Amino acid sequence: MNEDFSMFEQIQTLDFPAPLPEKLLVVEQQFDAPQVDDLRGATRRALEDSGILTRIQPGQTVAVGVGSRGIANIAIIARAAVERLKDHGALPFIFPSMGSHGGATAEGQIGILAELGVTEDFVEVEIRSNMAVKQIGQIPNGPALFQDANAHAADHSLIIGRVKPHTDFHGKIESGLSKMAVIGMGKQHGASVIHAYGGSGFQRFLIPAARIYEADTNLVGGLAIIENACDETAEIVGLLASEIGLEKEEKLLLRAKSLMASLPFPEIDVLTIRNIGKNISGTGMDTNIVNKLMIPRQPEPTGAPDVALIVVLDMTPQSHGNAAGIGLANVTTARYARKIDWAATYTNGITSGVFGMFRNSLPITMPADKQALQVAIRGCAVPNYDDVRMVFIRDTLTLDRLWVSPNMRALVEAHPRLQVVDETPLAFDDTGIMVSPWKFE
Repeated sequence: MNEDFSMFEQIQTLDFPAPLPEKLLVVEQQFDAPQVDDLRGATRRALEDSGILTRIQPGQTVAVGVGSRGIANIAIIARAAVERLKDHGALPFIFPSMGSHGGATAEGQIGILAELGVTEDFVEVEIRSNMAVKQIGQIPNGPALFQDANAHAADHSLIIGRVKPHTDFHGKIESGLSKMAVIGMGKQHGASVIHAYGGSGFQRFLIPAARIYEADTNLVGGLAIIENACDETAEIVGLLASEIGLEKEEKLLLRAKSLMASLPFPEIDVLTIRNIGKNISGTGMDTNIVNKLMIPRQPEPTGAPDVALIVVLDMTPQSHGNAAGIGLANVTTARYARKIDWAATYTNGITSGVFGMFRNSLPITMPADKQALQVAIRGCAVPNYDDVRMVFIRDTLTLDRLWVSPNMRALVEAHPRLQVVDETPLAFDDTGIMVSPWKFE
């Protein structure tokens, strides 16, 4: 990591007179948020009701794929799945199903699973990790397809993943079990091959790829997880391999979209995000939330929210220096820049092709939070600084509490899901690091 950021410190000598609001409104947002109460029971029922267990005979090995995303309760769900398979008489083990994440190393991917709570001690089975793959087929006039070598050697493979809108493309099938088969089980090599086709490639190839995994591999099915707007488990549904990539997964995607959180304002001049990171979204920040795509040859989204400028203050520790998505921001801080591991960032970005390569550039970088906000205010095309509409969020997963500038009170009070619950100072320490609202929330 590059520790020499003295060049950014020199910017402190420049004049940034843009005034900041002295206080912010604390706003709570209400969502329709169904939640699974019994995770173990729901997982076991999903395996039973889907018919997955009927395809597995006692004594057969089952490779259970777990990815790198920060899925709520993933360790509990994985453990419950393993437990039910063992009760059935099967011989399960876990394998990382996460493309190039973890620095594209076997050890790095085990480390990511451990951070998610998926350890051998917790799930009580072996974790087998390597980056070797077997080619299992090829889409006509499209990419070759691959499968993790350990999973390929088992009698069956079962994948566990979240179904949600993708941050890079839109279609009938987006993030979910189809994509996890191609990208996750395909490891770095498989991910690189299909990412080279860009968003249009995923739109064309995910569904035919699912049919090849069904016909030509040991994939028995998967557990599809849907989360609510509060980042909690809303549903767990079992899909047979023959159902992945078809109508049932399409319906799960529509359900996931209906439960998503959102930024509840038509226009935001400056959106400040405390943390972005790979545990928040594959793109660091969820592009569906900020309504910004930045993918070559893909149109930018329209509609609400119309966000003029994005400020990113810091990186989550779970990112391990991977700065994916920082190029979606317009301004960041030296604190963020110092945490970047460019090798990990570029490995992931290049593997992701157009998805990652154009979102990993460092935006305007200021010494600290205060100067970053002042620069954003000056650049958001609102000449009267008192009229700048500012929204502060912890991250794009956590939108139940927002902090907004006082000039947005009327918008908040007119919105049926929003309520002003308090006021708090917008305050900084002597170095310009924001200490409120975060410190006093």
